Amino acid sequence: MNYPRYTAVFLGMAIGVALIVLAANAWADAGLGSSAQLLAPAMVAALIEGRAFVRSEGRKPNPAEAWNFALLATVLAVILNIALSYAMTALMPEFAKLTIAEFGSRQFLILLGLYALGYLLSNRFFLGIGARSEQDAAARRNGPDKP
Repeated sequence: MNYPRYTAVFLGMAIGVALIVLAANAWADAGLGSSAQLLAPAMVAALIEGRAFVRSEGRKPNPAEAWNFALLATVLAVILNIALSYAMTALMPEFAKLTIAEFGSRQFLILLGLYALGYLLSNRFFLGIGARSEQDAAARRNGPDKP
């Protein structure tokens, strides 16, 4: 698995969605945005990794590989989430909405645990979806007569 690519996709999605929400809020004078903005980047990044794994290896990841990826990607996503939520608020006020708990507080730790669980399940589930999708696409490209 390519963790730098996962990181790039995660950051690109997170910052891109925040900019879109920021622009939409300014344009429509609305209060768009939600915590779903935090899980979507992990979902897309894991989906891309699943597809890329099948392209490079010619097979789906086995359960051990998939769970290993999910665990490492979850740690990465949690670190990126904290960095975006707390370090980026000065540059992009949209991220200030994500800092609903004081760093290190009990509420912070509970929410971080819930997000970590969401990231773990999303990474594992969407890695598998991406891998299956790429295998199906490869089978269609090769046609019924080709292996």
